Amino acid sequence: MTNLEPGDRPFLKYSIQIIRIEKTLYEELKRCSGFLGRVGQIYQNGFDLIKEEGRKVIHFRAGEWLHSPFGAILDLPVRKWMGEVSLKEGDLFWKEGQSLIRKSRNGCSIELDPCHIVNLRRTLFSSPPGSNTLLSSILILMEEILKSGKFEGMAGTCLLLKNQCADILSDFPSLSLWSRHALPQVKRLIESALSEDLALFEEVWERLLGLGPGLTPAGDDFLVGFLASHKLLSSSFGRKLDDDYRKRRLREKAQSKTNRIAFQFLDDALEGIFSETLYLVFDSLASEGEQGNPEKREREEIEYFLRWGHSSGADTLTGAAFGLWTMI
Repeated sequence: MTNLEPGDRPFLKYSIQIIRIEKTLYEELKRCSGFLGRVGQIYQNGFDLIKEEGRKVIHFRAGEWLHSPFGAILDLPVRKWMGEVSLKEGDLFWKEGQSLIRKSRNGCSIELDPCHIVNLRRTLFSSPPGSNTLLSSILILMEEILKSGKFEGMAGTCLLLKNQCADILSDFPSLSLWSRHALPQVKRLIESALSEDLALFEEVWERLLGLGPGLTPAGDDFLVGFLASHKLLSSSFGRKLDDDYRKRRLREKAQSKTNRIAFQFLDDALEGIFSETLYLVFDSLASEGEQGNPEKREREEIEYFLRWGHSSGADTLTGAAFGLWTMI
């Protein structure tokens, strides 16, 4: 098998189109020319393209929502397309015009002409809501996390909220290894946010990075959720975290302490950019706070998010619950 040289255009027998993409990623891809990256991990219904410069990962998949702020949704027959083109780890892609082209084997292309460009760099509130609303949101999250039964990662640290959620957490499951390890650090994380101590936050951040197994370790997912609450609700502590010097230090620690995918989530979270599915969770919490009878409320967005990964959804929403708690 002979790889093609840059500039040699292969016969493009198979093509697929980007139909939904994050705005910042789209702008980066439009500016790019030449070598783009190599195929990293391949999933059942998508794959990662790893770049050597700039944004490190692009996550392509099928579906309706952007599950990562560095992602793009492709035409629905993604799995079939990957099989037809025999996509393999290490395959190289180049950017030519409005196409991302594989320059090896029989060739294939991804058309960069999206139907929807989604801006995920936004906040949902100009300031945090009142204590009663925050507590109501925490109770909803705790109830749904407990119902999911996903306590293998960081969700066991919810034990620290047992006094505030006594009815919901009365039959609390046993702590996982990772939750036991993380409990002291979560206590310190709460202290850092309450006192707005950025030096302490940086220290705890480093201790939680890379904690637990998985594509995105539990500790990293927890930190993304914690940041989401403070960034999306525009808390005072969240605004303090916008300090460029502090963000640079936090990025440096994340880059050396965790894997590539988890780093991308944390890197974007520091800029206030999150998965579209996480925005849907916060929208759901806000709408529940405006409704009457809680028995009649819909929680499909929260339940959907909790199905993400092995325990990533539960770990992220646990972090979000603690972030909300530190604003009460």
